[in-house]
Amino acid sequence: MRIIKISLIAIPISLLTGCGSTKDKTSEVEEKPEKNYTIETAYLDKSVRPQDDFFQYANGTWIKNNPVPASESRWSSFNELDQANKTKLTSILNDAIAAKAEKGTDQQIIGDYYKAMKDMNHRNTIGIDGIKSYLQIIDQINSKKQLCKITSTFHSYGISSFFNLYVGQDLKNVDKNVVYLSQGGIGLPNRDYYFDDTKRELLNQYKTYIHEGFDQISKSDKNKEIASEIVEFERSLAEYMMKPAELRVPENTYNPFQVEKISNTLENFDFEVYLQGIGIEKFKTMIVGQPVFVKGLNRVLDTTSLETIKYYLKWKVINHYSQYLNQDFVNLHFGFYGTALSGKKEMKPMNEQAIEEMTSKVVKTALAKEFVARHFSQEAKEKVNTMVDNLLAVYRKRINNLEWMTDETKKEALKKLEAIGRKLGYPDEWKDISTLKIDSKDYIANVNACAKFSFEENIQKLNKPVDKKEWGMPAHMVNAYYHPLLNEIAFPAGIMQPPFFDVNAEDAVNYGGIGMVIGHEFTHGFDDMGSKFAADGSFTNWWSEEDRKNFEERTDKLGKTFEAFCPIDGHCVNPDLTMGENIADLGGITMAYYAYTLTEEFKSGEEKKGFTPAQRFFLAYAQLWKINYTDEELKKRIATDPHSPGMYRVNGPLMNCPEFFEAFNVQEEDPMRNNDKTISKIW
Repeated sequence: MRIIKISLIAIPISLLTGCGSTKDKTSEVEEKPEKNYTIETAYLDKSVRPQDDFFQYANGTWIKNNPVPASESRWSSFNELDQANKTKLTSILNDAIAAKAEKGTDQQIIGDYYKAMKDMNHRNTIGIDGIKSYLQIIDQINSKKQLCKITSTFHSYGISSFFNLYVGQDLKNVDKNVVYLSQGGIGLPNRDYYFDDTKRELLNQYKTYIHEGFDQISKSDKNKEIASEIVEFERSLAEYMMKPAELRVPENTYNPFQVEKISNTLENFDFEVYLQGIGIEKFKTMIVGQPVFVKGLNRVLDTTSLETIKYYLKWKVINHYSQYLNQDFVNLHFGFYGTALSGKKEMKPMNEQAIEEMTSKVVKTALAKEFVARHFSQEAKEKVNTMVDNLLAVYRKRINNLEWMTDETKKEALKKLEAIGRKLGYPDEWKDISTLKIDSKDYIANVNACAKFSFEENIQKLNKPVDKKEWGMPAHMVNAYYHPLLNEIAFPAGIMQPPFFDVNAEDAVNYGGIGMVIGHEFTHGFDDMGSKFAADGSFTNWWSEEDRKNFEERTDKLGKTFEAFCPIDGHCVNPDLTMGENIADLGGITMAYYAYTLTEEFKSGEEKKGFTPAQRFFLAYAQLWKINYTDEELKKRIATDPHSPGMYRVNGPLMNCPEFFEAFNVQEEDPMRNNDKTISKIW
């Protein structure tokens, strides 16, 4: 399990703009008109009682009037904000191209990357030339002993095959970096897609996608059979994989092994030669996420013909690069991952594709710098910092007043709370990417250069101190996270804007927005997984047996709330997979509410638009999570996402929130209220 961060949303939305210094362009920060905006009453569906379905009441009219666009798989507050910024981003990228800047500068890097990516005529002309050499190398393999070398090459270019390997913080010695090996090598989102009857059609579509991918390389009557062999090979790997909910449990995935033992287990794969191939220094111990998978991988390699394994490796190349090749391959890739898996009906324009892709690669650093320089104010940072202080004070008081926790465990909880660090806005030091070689005429080379840069940067962390200043997200991202091994919360500049936060918004909106997010991230330090890490970030038990039992009794009740949510027949929320996020949402809204009660606005009791301060707070929270999904996307998220769907991120926590019951006069018999026996009161 790769524990990097626990984020607010699973797929961040990019909000980025070019490149520049954070100090030289403060005069460019956008000025906003004076306003004191509050909730959007136009979103309300007054045909629904808030006591019956608060999400629908708060957002019903918006939901009706905002169907998912053809190029999207969902439409939400995040998407609206993203769309508004893409116009700016496109302009910045075009300016970067026009600048013809010096090699190694931020403008040259993002400008030439964008120029190469959007030149589809050139991409169509060269076709599959960019991957022919890899396919030829695979053809030359005549022994399973050679698999290790090609795998090391593939991994360094981001091509997932057989397993995943990376360097990260040691869960039990957080000042040290260690090597992790985890399950991997499949083309579908997780193992369940190969066995679940409800996903059988998708599995067949995946097989067709593979068949058509090989046809694009070279048409053959055998390609259909090859596709079946590849799916069976991936299914064999998937048999030994942990399920998504199991991957959330640190006890399952922290398994120290001697490198020698892994080498001996992988009899059909020369692991030491692989390690030499990726250029990693010698080491003795590593952490294996799924020991059963390592044994299973060896068994699969032993019982599968070399010919089938070579087909599999070719498919890993084809699938990885298909989105970067010519238009035919791009269409093919989108047809499966965009349409079949997510329900998108058409591709986004090239400029939007570029913005999203560049945010997922190391070039994001250059984009983040310019975003901060042009679109982030110190006033926003200062006010959010004050809100963090307010939420911290509320959390401190809430822990002290817990009736179900003993004093000894409270002491440790408070110690951890006080130790939580914070990162706000952007890094103190920006990553230097000036050595990154980006060519305006070679898109595949650029993709490889970014992957290689990131892979080598990660591998070089071994035997070096942990860089605690490093951010887990770029500054332009609309997201936030809690990092359990650093015991810190982070709020990039991208999220410090409407609808999450605005210096001119009323307190109800800000506390129902970013206030809830702050409380959410704090609570991740005390959810079912975060609570297993101590104040110093180490994977250490600081709970008494009695307190852990009391905690789990309360989380079990919360799980029962969420397991009843089934938006599509046969597709219900998995309470084990979503437990951490559900706890964080409940904790977040609770802490934000009590922080809001300390404001003069709340104390005044003044109604606006016919709603009390408390009512506006809960409406602001609900409207933040307004969302529509395609059916395909909703099914995928239920199967893979540790976050519950947006409507349940509203109704689920509020069904366990007495403060909400009081604000909207929710009675015991109402659907939006759990009774005294089923309500979950945790933090």
